[in-house]
Amino acid sequence: MLASLERLLILQERDVRLRRAQTELNHLPVEEKQIAARLAAQSTEFERLKQQARHIESERKQLELQVGTKEEAIRKFQTHQAQTKKNDEYQAMGHEIERARKDIDALEERELILMDQYDEAQKSAQAESLKVREYERVAANQREEWKKKKTVLEEQVKTLTVEIAELQTQIPPAELSAYRRILQSKGDLAIVPVVHGTTCNGCHMKLTQATVGAAKSGGKIVHCDNCGRIIYWTLP
Repeated sequence: MLASLERLLILQERDVRLRRAQTELNHLPVEEKQIAARLAAQSTEFERLKQQARHIESERKQLELQVGTKEEAIRKFQTHQAQTKKNDEYQAMGHEIERARKDIDALEERELILMDQYDEAQKSAQAESLKVREYERVAANQREEWKKKKTVLEEQVKTLTVEIAELQTQIPPAELSAYRRILQSKGDLAIVPVVHGTTCNGCHMKLTQATVGAAKSGGKIVHCDNCGRIIYWTLP
């Protein structure tokens, strides 16, 4: 194999690793946003459940006040009833007392329902609180792992960048330019092996006998007849 082709293969391996490291680095902020969004969503749900419980309790207390008002009204009606000497007024106070007692029964029935709802809301809020705390713990651990991963990836990028720069100085400019042009065009690999003795491993198209023979001889840089990638012979 040509020395320049060997160097190009080494360069391509470094390029692939560099691209992978940069991709992972670029994805780290996306992962951070995802975890932050999930945590925010769970925190929002927790606040909603707490607010729901507070709303239920507030409504129940309002009912308590209404019951107290009704009880106070009953006492006043009873006092007025005891003081009046008029039969029609006595009966009217009796009706008011009966109506107020029915109102109290309805209010207290609603209050019991709200008490049950409040208990359920409190349980839901408590359960969600546990979820939030657990996810905060998980998120903190993940962020710590991301920091470590970022440090490692940044060091990889730095090292690979230096290695790539050094390798490029060892490759003829024309061959390096062709390699870079093909790599930019294809987006994955610029150099691929001949597989099955007849096929380009980049586009998976059959090569001409002349092209296969040239790749097999290893005397020069050979390109695929179909996709233009640099090809090389690997079979014994």
